[in-house]
Amino acid sequence: MRVAAAALALLPACGSGSTEPIGTSQAALQGANGISADLAIDSQWGQGYCTRITVSNQHSSATTGTWSVELNVGPGAIFSSWDGTFSGSTGQITVTPLGTNGTIPPSGTAQFGFCASIPSPGIQPVLLSVSSDLPPMGGGVAIAEYKLPAAIDAMVSPDYETELWASFYRPASLEAGRQYPLLVFLHGNHPTCGTGENPRRDDNNQYATTGTCPENYVVVPNHRGYDYMAVDLAARGYFVVSINANRGIHAAPSTPADELAIGPRGRLVLRHLERLSRWDSGTEATPPELGVDLLDRIDFSQVGLMGHSRGGEAVRFAYNEYRRSGSPWPALIESPVSIRGVFEIGPTDKGQNGQFLNADQTAWNVILPACDWDLSDLPGLRPFDRMMSIPEPAPFFKSFYHVWGANHNYYNSEWQIADGNSGGIQGCIDHEELFDPMEYGSPAQRETGRLAAVQFFTANVGVDRDEAANALFDPAFPFPAVPYRVRRGYHPGGDSTTSLLLEDFIGPTGTSSYGLPNTTGGTISVVHTPLSGHDPSLSAAWIHDVVPGSSTFFQSSWSPVGTGFDLTGYDYLDLRADRSWGSDPTEASFLVELVNADDSRSSAVAIDDYLELGPPPRGGMTLPTARIPLSLFTGAALESVRGVRLTFPTPLDGNSVYVANIRATRATTEPPAASARLAPVASSAAPPSAIPRAAGATVIAPRRITAGNAIQSVRSVGPDAVEITLTTAEYFDLRATNLKLTVGGERSIEARHPNGDLRTVQFVLPRAAFDRLAAREPVRVDYGPGSSVVWDFGHLDKKALAP
Repeated sequence: MRVAAAALALLPACGSGSTEPIGTSQAALQGANGISADLAIDSQWGQGYCTRITVSNQHSSATTGTWSVELNVGPGAIFSSWDGTFSGSTGQITVTPLGTNGTIPPSGTAQFGFCASIPSPGIQPVLLSVSSDLPPMGGGVAIAEYKLPAAIDAMVSPDYETELWASFYRPASLEAGRQYPLLVFLHGNHPTCGTGENPRRDDNNQYATTGTCPENYVVVPNHRGYDYMAVDLAARGYFVVSINANRGIHAAPSTPADELAIGPRGRLVLRHLERLSRWDSGTEATPPELGVDLLDRIDFSQVGLMGHSRGGEAVRFAYNEYRRSGSPWPALIESPVSIRGVFEIGPTDKGQNGQFLNADQTAWNVILPACDWDLSDLPGLRPFDRMMSIPEPAPFFKSFYHVWGANHNYYNSEWQIADGNSGGIQGCIDHEELFDPMEYGSPAQRETGRLAAVQFFTANVGVDRDEAANALFDPAFPFPAVPYRVRRGYHPGGDSTTSLLLEDFIGPTGTSSYGLPNTTGGTISVVHTPLSGHDPSLSAAWIHDVVPGSSTFFQSSWSPVGTGFDLTGYDYLDLRADRSWGSDPTEASFLVELVNADDSRSSAVAIDDYLELGPPPRGGMTLPTARIPLSLFTGAALESVRGVRLTFPTPLDGNSVYVANIRATRATTEPPAASARLAPVASSAAPPSAIPRAAGATVIAPRRITAGNAIQSVRSVGPDAVEITLTTAEYFDLRATNLKLTVGGERSIEARHPNGDLRTVQFVLPRAAFDRLAAREPVRVDYGPGSSVVWDFGHLDKKALAP
């Protein structure tokens, strides 16, 4: 450290301005033998930086005198170093120890460091790999990175340079001759530069356009936020690639055809698959920093995709783009790719060119965070709604996993500030959080994602997959006893032989999906209606104004009296149901009966044995699925069933019930072995409210920001557009949704942040729209309908327009 101090003393002569310790670490990498390396930038100034790397030994034996770390300093030039032997001073270099620090005892560490000058501010080193002379540790995991030079890629994003940068996770010891299944992860939209610690504040996006961050900022390792999933899966025998989409992708402008730049994200996934296939085929040599030769090591017939936020919709895009007729990607990717499963967390669902994306013909699950303030309407529900009606040649299940107490951001451990904070809401409504809004991340919330991801991929991807692990997603099986609550939606997929449509409420009110009259008894109102937050294709029965009694019922009839559907080949009656929000926490209940061809009825089954119909969190109705075994309907003539009857003998206490998607389905999930069977969890009323709200309130009023806002300029951009530049003291966060400008009755989503400055935004308004404005119109910026925060900028004076 005396050498380090001497090096720091040289800095004023090498860079302008003073240095500022920032102490922010890049996520640590891990070798195949218990060795790991962690990089921290201690000082930064306009033309340079100083960094230190800590090498740690978790092996039971000491290193015998050598270890090595691979780094990429890019165009920087090392001018001072200490406690290591460096193979070079610029580009990609290898560092080995001096004689004095080559031996690292178990649980011990060694350090080295260097200072480098850089040709332009913001260039930072990247840690690529670490290794030692120790033997591999059984069951361990190795983590390395590959980062290829940035370039314009016309197929990915023609307007900005992008780069192939990813973390690569693998088992520490590879079996001879074995090919490993591949999982590819993609993060969502988030700033690319941050500063500070606990939490790091990510409030700049400069890296997206320049590949650098401002002075005293670090590059946000968005792709390392899923280490908790990737390490677990790598230990189970997977190769996992987690893509960094910072460069170029987060700079892509919004367009009406692709508002959230989903296409570039999805094509970036395919470009990584192409490069991995070239390493696998031997067309290109595997980068040595990965620590393993990938020649004939990847099983492209067993691929899974995981995406979070915009990354969720993007992996769905990649899945569809690869399969699209005329797609260039099957020819570019040297090995045929079979995507066995798509797993999404809090995804967007904006669509591209007016087309919305599905994941038919593969297994699919989506996590819906109940406290998601970024995507508060949970658009990940919409693909599930749509895929209920898409026939498949073979059954591939679709499911949603509605996690109470979870927010949008904390599934990525690098997103250290809760998404609710900028909206003034730091927790959940009507139920308890799995996170502390005052802390920076949530291990408890991450565990909900880890369990679901591990069960999903081990059940669906890999030649040695355990298909019984899908029981976690299938409501035919009890949910395990865990300290959090999940509501599950499920569709077995396939065609009518697997899932037979009985009632989708797509006919006019009073008419079944098969054109026959539905009937009611007693005092009850039933209306067929679309539901807010769901796909427009979904229609549900809104059952309300119910006077309870043994003769109060709703009956859907899909076949005339004397006839019926043959249900003998099916195992379950599936239906989706939910209760409206209300201040009464009592769970709603109703009875379900099957109606035979002769109009006789089976015994009744209580829905509350299969669904908990308490108040939905935050008033959001996801319509979870009940799967009732047909064998429980005593007296049902399954060879000829003409309808289903829902009877309401107990009060709803002023609440409503919604019912949708009634199906007869087959059992497609392999039961877990008795020793591994999912344990049941006791039914209970909804958890206590964390943030109470007034009865009938469905949304929280947005927080309005007025202080520190200014209309900086209004100027013409050619003959057809006007650019409006706005500044604020409270930065505009990069979210799954886009910023939207409203001036009077005109709106724009065409925005950019000059130099990555998230406190400045420039919107482009068509000149015709500008001309329609009155002389003075109110100006605001938000994230669209349901936005939890609004920036008010006063009034726009049209006379301020500059040429």
